[in-house]
Amino acid sequence: MKILVISKNSQLYSSQRIIAEAQELGLDTKHLDIYESSHWSENERSSSTVVFNRYSGILYDDYDLQLCQSWKNNGALILNPIDELQTFRDKLSTHIFLNNLEVSCIPTRAIRGNVTRESLDNFIDFASDPSIHEDEYIIKPTRSNKGLGMSLCRGIDSLYTQLESYYHFKDQRFIIQPRMKGIREYRIFFIDQTIIGAFEKHSKRQDEFRLNAERSECFAINPEDLSDELISFFKVIRRNTNLFYGGIDILETEKQHYLLEVNPCPGFEALEKVCNVNVAKELITRVHQNIVN
Repeated sequence: MKILVISKNSQLYSSQRIIAEAQELGLDTKHLDIYESSHWSENERSSSTVVFNRYSGILYDDYDLQLCQSWKNNGALILNPIDELQTFRDKLSTHIFLNNLEVSCIPTRAIRGNVTRESLDNFIDFASDPSIHEDEYIIKPTRSNKGLGMSLCRGIDSLYTQLESYYHFKDQRFIIQPRMKGIREYRIFFIDQTIIGAFEKHSKRQDEFRLNAERSECFAINPEDLSDELISFFKVIRRNTNLFYGGIDILETEKQHYLLEVNPCPGFEALEKVCNVNVAKELITRVHQNIVN
């Protein structure tokens, strides 16, 4: 089995760990940043059996997916499925997908074109809910990670001013959500049908509206100790996707839990360090087992 890891940098934690564990197992392994050193032609082939696509959703150019499709057409195994990489790298596409499942999701809006102050009152019609900060809104770029590019708007006038600027600069690739009264977030990491690690995130600052691992205190959870409600989110995603591995983010409020995101290209630095799980080795081993079997 030959392995190719494609990402922006071979020294990125997750890419580096996959390469290191694969080499430790004696597998032929290499790295490539296809946005700096690649090409496409008809019948383009990959020299590797298995390709780990570690590009996140921050790129608006989907060349990595197009190239992977060519490789797949010619026999390579691409992790994860290309269509699901495309769906889940975009926050609006993700919400449309998740909203069709029988789970609680945060209400979401998207805008194209100019919007007046009057029409905004009718469009931002989030129902009153004890789980929501009244009159506070989050603007999220449709492609981003680690909370970068997110804006917090307090009041409809602040939101309108921000939206006006986005329209002026002709970049409306964002979604709008109410700010939730989150107590904590959970990250569940799975490979195939197994949850191999989980942790909860608590904000380091009371006023922080982003709860990615870098801005949070993280505490390991034994997968066997996850609540039935959290397990139910995992089961819904497994039933409705073909992801080989991924991360599931869930928000807890005083009232209920909300499915935030499914990440088909999750970083696993926090998981390995907080939960003491060798994610990279688990990934390589399980891929190898599936191919052999």
